[in-house]
This record gives sequence, C-alpha cells and structure tokens, in this order.
Amino acid sequence: MANYGMVVDLNRCTGCMTCVIACKEENLTPPEIWWNKILEVENEPLNFITYVRHACMHCEKPSCIPACKYDAIYKTPEGIVLIDQKKCVGAGDCIDACPYGAISFIFEDKSYFEGVRLPFEESPTPNRVHKANQASKCTMCHHLVKQGQDPRCVQSCPSRALIFGDLDDPGSEVHKKMKMALPLRASAGTRPKVGYIMPASLEKQVEKRVEENPFMMR
Repeated sequence: MANYGMVVDLNRCTGCMTCVIACKEENLTPPEIWWNKILEVENEPLNFITYVRHACMHCEKPSCIPACKYDAIYKTPEGIVLIDQKKCVGAGDCIDACPYGAISFIFEDKSYFEGVRLPFEESPTPNRVHKANQASKCTMCHHLVKQGQDPRCVQSCPSRALIFGDLDDPGSEVHKKMKMALPLRASAGTRPKVGYIMPASLEKQVEKRVEENPFMMR
C-alpha cells in the first residue's frame, strides 16, 4: 500500500498562483475558501521574497482526527486525511486543533455569481460538493490519486516545485527529495507528510509566516 506525501521545493516556487487556481478549478471550492494558498516570506536585508505553498499537511498523527467528536475526519489506507461530509456538523474543533491553519469553515452556500448557477454547479462530482456550516480542506485530490494521477496542483505547477508520490518507495522522487526537506512546526508532534526544501536559516521565518496565516481563524 502506498504512503502518499509531498515535497514543496521553495527554491523553485515563483509564487505564480497556478496551483491555487488549478485547485479552485478542480474542486470548485466556494468563494473565500482556499485549499491551496501561497504565503509570502519577505527577507528585508536581502530584499528577497520566498513563496510558500501552504495546504493540509496530511499528517501521520493528525491532531484534527481526535479533536472531532463526531468521527468525521479519517485517514485513507494511503494516509490521505479526509473529512466525511456526511458526519461533519460544523463544530469547528478540528479547525482549532490544526497547528497549520489548514482547515476552513464554510459559513454559507453561495455561488460565484449571485442568483446564477453554472452548468457544472448543477451536477457536480463529489469532490465539488461543499455544504454550508461544515469544515473544508485539501483532499490531496484523492479522487484523482485513486485513478493513478497526481493531485491537480502538482500537475499544474510550471516550475515543478511540487513533488508527489509514495514516500515508502525508495525509488520515487518524493522519497529522495523528502530526505532534503524540513517539516513545518515539527514540535506540534503531528509528523506532517508535506516537507519543504529550503535553507535551514529560513525555517523559522516560514514557520512564523504560517502562524500568522490569516486563515488560521474562523
């Protein structure tokens, strides 16, 4: 059984937002709900900006799972963390428990165009169904992964800054790259399966920027 994870190479990310738009297009998340985000880390002395792709870390020990009293969050056999929309009641404990601010809350059911529903909104595929008063987060495009494809953000990245695959496969690129990567907020003890390739000197700045992430609050 595969053990899926991802490496984000910050040396290659240009902040082009292609992954952000691709995620929106693939999953049709509601207005103001972003499963993929690009955070900026500014190094003033060097007059340089590092772009950080930020989403669910699909942790080995996710704090969101025990936080949910309704058993609405679970891991697939491949280690992808998902929310069961049939069980989610919108209590929000998972949002408070996530140390990465990776879970959003859908306050209302609304379209991008007021009073108009587009054809693809009328008969959406399951990954495009998002109900009000529920938690929402990156699924690592589980629906695509089951078909043998990479997540849409990985497919779309023109800089090849996102590497996805089986972490347990010694021959996979993601396995090799993960040896060069750093986890964010390792002290949280969740063992994130998304690692970041970046200079060690930048780690604290990136972690601070994640903590300041405006999506941390409901």
